[in-house]
Amino acid sequence: MKLSIRKARPRDLPALKRLTDEYLAEDYYSVELLDACIRGDRNLFYVVTDADRGGEVISYFYAFLAGLDEALAAMHVKERPEALAEYDGDTLVGVYKLSSTEKAYQRNGLCTSFVRVLEPVLRERGAKMILATAMRSPAPEQRVPMRKIFHDHDFSPIAEIIRPWNDLTLYCPYCGRNRCICDAVFYMKNLEEEDVGE
Repeated sequence: MKLSIRKARPRDLPALKRLTDEYLAEDYYSVELLDACIRGDRNLFYVVTDADRGGEVISYFYAFLAGLDEALAAMHVKERPEALAEYDGDTLVGVYKLSSTEKAYQRNGLCTSFVRVLEPVLRERGAKMILATAMRSPAPEQRVPMRKIFHDHDFSPIAEIIRPWNDLTLYCPYCGRNRCICDAVFYMKNLEEEDVGE
């Protein structure tokens, strides 16, 4: 494995689409939407490639900057969590939106690396906090695959979002339905806390 990270490019779109369809949900993002995500000043879309496989894209991570209200809508959060009540709707936030990694490369710390590396970038660009929704599988397991990563990076769970993707018609590989019944845990990391007392 000879892995390297770089910004996503238009030529990566077929690989991004394949990783999204196979590991998140088929047709969750169209090629056109993925193309829009890799462009623009507010988008941070990175890929990991493996030189041993001819530079093939084997993982990606997508984050973006937005005002709080815009971010909540993009995250399928219909009611603002109580922990965010004090913030104005235009408060600039970073959002960890999508991540997908080929099965053979999972559990190698790729997503952890993205979370760690992008935090200072979002802080430098003015984000007051980072938000993320993490899928939670249906009962009885109620497994949150991203829980440990967010916990290890000092994110706090601030709300449960009940079936945020249920209004989308797509096949979910976790619950096995065409209208996803998975819930989500809403996470937040305040980027201003380190300034307290200075």
